[in-house]
Amino acid sequence: NPFDHIFRDSDVESMSDGHNNMTAYGYNDVFDEPSMGWSRYAHTMRIWVFNSGFFYIRPTLPSIELLDRVAARLSREKAWDQAVFNEELFYPSHPGYDGLHASRRTMDFYKFMNSKVLFKTVRKDAKLSKLMPVIVHVNYHPDKLPRMKAVVEFYVSGKQDALKPFPDGSDW
Repeated sequence: NPFDHIFRDSDVESMSDGHNNMTAYGYNDVFDEPSMGWSRYAHTMRIWVFNSGFFYIRPTLPSIELLDRVAARLSREKAWDQAVFNEELFYPSHPGYDGLHASRRTMDFYKFMNSKVLFKTVRKDAKLSKLMPVIVHVNYHPDKLPRMKAVVEFYVSGKQDALKPFPDGSDW
């Protein structure tokens, strides 16, 4: 039951496209511009985007505004829903744009797992492969159906070698 694993303390809780602590939960990315002399280093905060394949949204005013903005943009633009979701959720207010004031939480990427985490890391680690995820979203790979079947074989049927035949990434 995914509701046993969410915190419900934010407007939006979402799985991540990140694959480790830095990419999922954020890191200080430093831009170096030597021509600036002593002020050459500019610090930025980065995370990989939320994955719109699985998220929980509380019924709050900022959440309703988020969904209204996403729906309006998608009805007007030929755009990727996940990109629009992240842009509306994360872009700050600036001249000509009023940003959203929604609180956000990134879900545990081992419990709410994307397929990059599973196929590049978890299946190769004896400890991590014993964890039981809440969901696995096959989003990084084009051969979705065979991978989904293998995920069920591995986690539900206990077939330990079910994930073995697949490459980390994709062949095409």
